[in-house]
Formats: sequence, structure tokens, C-alpha cells
Amino acid sequence: MDQQRDEHPHRTLQMVEEPLDAASQSLADALRASFSVLKGIMLVLLVLYLFSNVRSIESHEEALMLRLGGLRRVVERPGLVWALPYPIDEIVPLPTKKSNDLLIDSHTFHRSENEIGKPLSYLSRGYDQGLNPSLDGALLTADTGLAHVQWKVTYKINDVNSYVTEILGDSVEAADGLIRVLVETVAVQLASELTAEQLIRTRIDYVQREMKSRINERLAALNSGVDVTLVEMDEPTPPLQVRNVFYATQRAENRKEQRIRAAEKERTKILNEAAGAAYPRLIRLFEQLDRGGTEDKSVKELREELDRLLEQEVEGEAGKRIKEASAYRAKVVSRMESDVELYRTLLPEYTRNPMMLINRLWEETKQQIFESPGVTKIYRPPWLKEFRLKIPLDPEHTRIEEAQRLRKQEFEESKVRRRERLVPLGWEYD
Repeated sequence: MDQQRDEHPHRTLQMVEEPLDAASQSLADALRASFSVLKGIMLVLLVLYLFSNVRSIESHEEALMLRLGGLRRVVERPGLVWALPYPIDEIVPLPTKKSNDLLIDSHTFHRSENEIGKPLSYLSRGYDQGLNPSLDGALLTADTGLAHVQWKVTYKINDVNSYVTEILGDSVEAADGLIRVLVETVAVQLASELTAEQLIRTRIDYVQREMKSRINERLAALNSGVDVTLVEMDEPTPPLQVRNVFYATQRAENRKEQRIRAAEKERTKILNEAAGAAYPRLIRLFEQLDRGGTEDKSVKELREELDRLLEQEVEGEAGKRIKEASAYRAKVVSRMESDVELYRTLLPEYTRNPMMLINRLWEETKQQIFESPGVTKIYRPPWLKEFRLKIPLDPEHTRIEEAQRLRKQEFEESKVRRRERLVPLGWEYD
């Protein structure tokens, strides 16, 4: 009965662990060690994965972070930046403090491999070699001329948020493409406002400033976060086929302008010498008088203004002659007034005794003539029947007259110097 109870299917079995043999034990130890190493490797890989998105931001860069494709508006400064592993976070570094240079050759002629790097003076094209629209670029100017220009543009990214969100760029390539399009568009517009000579020679500084200003206006309107700092024209030139003719024409124009400037300078010099600084107003008054006056002033008023200007402000040769003429006029008027006064004084005496007045005046006139310098007085004795004069006069007479003049001059100077009356002695007073 006990044997049947033991064989019942629901009885409890007791498990007895039997010791493993040596091979099995070694295998179990190896598996346990392998699992431990695998856990360590997985832990290291996990740590590396967590720190896999650590970036070093250079001193000339700033960075933005994208989390699950969305922009976090936090600008990361230079240094180490940690982010969650990709693709959760993405760090976008951009060179914000570094200037980027861009060369745009859309508006210049095509150069072969042998011509690259050579100056324009070494390049040439025949008259029969036209422009190839698929290779050669050019700008059409306001005078229907053509000009080749190569542009050098320097720009900076000054707002990383705006650049990434508006331009959708994670490198400077997007900025390069945008600025290239703007340069090509603005250059075509600006060239249509200028002549070929102005674009190539005379207004280069204006073109560079205007290009920079207009490009920056468009970049600001796009809220691009990009700012152009410099635009330069590299070797602007007319088409090589007509380059020599173009510059020959410009040299002729330069000579013409130089001669015009020289003529204007000479004109100004002559007018200054003639009338001084008042010559512009003189010219204006003459032109107004030729037109018969102005709306504000009549011919009479203009003449009065002209007379006042001539008498008071005109200098130079004209002013000198006007002053001399005024002085001569005053002298003549004064002499005429003196003559009139003398006539009025002598008239009563002439009325009383005409002959006596005439004789007295004749004696005074003879005395005045004889005392005039340069008059030689010769006395002829009345008994001489023949009287001869030497023409020219005897040099001895001239010597005597000169000696008398010098003595008289010395006498006058000595009298003034010594402030006393001197009695000259000489052979003429013996």
C-alpha cells in the first residue's frame, strides 16, 4: 500500500543538483565573463552616444541647435557645446565673425586656360570674334555700350537666427547663391543708368558704393541676416574687340577736357587781371543789360548798379584805368574850373583896359616859357647882321645847363637838410 502511495503522479519530487564536470564549469564561467564584458562595452557605447554631439565652436563662429528639426532660438557662443545625440539634436555652426569673399564673373568675358591670370593688356580679340552669349557675359549701359566687369564681394553673417530661418542655410553656400543673384540683378539695373565710360572709368567709386547700398537694402528686406561689407570692380573693361578704339576715344576726350579746363583757367586769369574778383557780377550785369533788363530791375537800375560797381569794387587793369580816368577827369574839371574862375577875375580888368591886360599876360607867358626846363635861351646882339645856330645845340651849352641844374638841386636839398637859408657861390654869381 505504501508502494502504491509513492507512485502517485502528484507527489513532490526533490531536485538534487549534481556537481558539473570540469568542461561544463569552464563553459559557464566563460559565459558569465563574456556577459560582464558585453555589459561594460554597452555602457561605454551608451556614454559615447550620449556625448557624440559635443562640438567645439571656433572663435569666429556661432552655432544654432535644431531639436527634432525645430530651431531653438539660442545662439551658442564659441567654446564646447553639448547636445543630445543626432538625430534628436543637430548643431549648425556658421562663420559670423569671419568675412567671406565671393568672386562673381557672370558679367565678364570667357577666358581660356592659357588666359587665366594674365592682365588685360595681354589679352586680345579680333574684330571678327564676336561675343558668345553662352560663354561671355557683359552689361548693357545707358548709351547702348557693353562693359565687362568682374565683381569681388565681401560679406558677413551678422544674425544667425535670421539666416537659418529665412535663408534656410546651414552653410555659407546659401549666402553665396543669394548674393550672386543679387549682384547680377543690381548690376544690370545700375549699368542701365550709366554710360560705358562712367561705368568703366569715371564713376567706379560711385558704382561700388551704390552696388553695396542696393544689395544691402535687398538683404535687409529679406531679413537674411547677411551684410555686404565691400563690393569691388575688378578690371572693368569694354569688349576686347573695341578696347583700343574705346581708350583712344577716351584719350581724345581727356585732351579736349584738359584744353577746356586750360581755357577756362586762362579766361579766369584774364578776367581777374582785368576786373578782379568782381568780374562774375560784371558779366551778369552785362548779360542782363543785353537782355533789356530783368523782372526785378529796369535797364536804368542795372546801369546805376553797373556804374557803382565800376567805380567802387572793380579792381585789376580795368579798375586801374577807371581810377586813372577818374583822376584825369577830376584834374581836367579842376583846371577848367580854375580857367573859368580866372576868366571871371580878369574880365572886369579887360573891360577897363584890354591892351594893358594883354601885355601883362604876354609878359607872364614869356617868363613862364623861359623858365620852363629844357628851354635854351640865346641872345642875339641887335648889331649882328648874320646869326647862325648849331642844330643840335652846342654840347657845351648842354653841359652848362646840366651843371646849373645839379647845383640848384644840391642847393635845395642842403636847404631842407640844414633848415637854414644858404647863399650859393659860384661862377654864375660872380
